Amino acid sequence: MATKVKRKVKKVEAPKITDGAAKIVRINDGAARTSPAVKVTKARNRRPQQKRSLTPWLIGAGVVLLIAVPTGINVYRQSQLPGERFGSLGNAHISETAPEPRYNSNPPTSGPHLPYTAGWGSYTEVQPDKLLVHNLEDAGVILWYRAGTPEENQQRVGALEASYDATRYRRVVIAPRENLETAYAMTAWRRLQAFDEINPDKVNAFMEAYEGIDHHPAGGA
Repeated sequence: MATKVKRKVKKVEAPKITDGAAKIVRINDGAARTSPAVKVTKARNRRPQQKRSLTPWLIGAGVVLLIAVPTGINVYRQSQLPGERFGSLGNAHISETAPEPRYNSNPPTSGPHLPYTAGWGSYTEVQPDKLLVHNLEDAGVILWYRAGTPEENQQRVGALEASYDATRYRRVVIAPRENLETAYAMTAWRRLQAFDEINPDKVNAFMEAYEGIDHHPAGGA
């Protein structure tokens, strides 16, 4: 009688799947197999991000433009005006006995001065700086010439008088200067233009730009 051989059957467990990782499992034949990695996607509750308002930035940019644009325009206009521009030394009044002020240009274009002005017109004798500076503050233009002999002074006065429209520009002083570095110069408040030859076009352009503009501080004398 034949004997029946019972074969023991091993149960194979299904491989366990882990989140996002591969796991090695063993089958009944002893071979190792690798289960495929399975990714599990979890739903996330995402809150919508709040957008930052651009309004403060736009307001700030607008303020900057309101300041920068007029400033830039003014700087450009100033650069187009005739003559060299000097810093202001103020409008203070001083007495006749006060020491001569130290000005920042030759001839001066601003600074301490006497409380009264010179008469508008032409001179053949040197006038004090602290007197003529007040004429500049009072909307005037001064035409300077290098002082020479009385005959030379008279000739230079005549040449300057003929270089501009005296019927249009009335706040003008023509005066000699002993230490003038060039043959002639023109000054207005904070402006200086020096030259060796008289050019009527340039003289009238200087007059047009500055004659008649008052420079007293607000509420000042």
